[in-house]
Amino acid sequence: MFKRPQIEALFAELKSEWQGTREFEKIHRDVDLGIAYYDAGRPLTGVGLDERALALIEKHKPE
Repeated sequence: MFKRPQIEALFAELKSEWQGTREFEKIHRDVDLGIAYYDAGRPLTGVGLDERALALIEKHKPE
């Protein structure tokens, strides 16, 4: 399960890299959904999540 420090680091990176771009809202939405899927133990692949969102989740997910 994601903890607050991991979520804060993930969203800080998301904002620094994508805020102000057209893609930001889609990536943000997919990160939110991906974290929920991850915490529920559901697979992240095959559900249509943006690859950039998946990369952020993979990088910041709990050990």
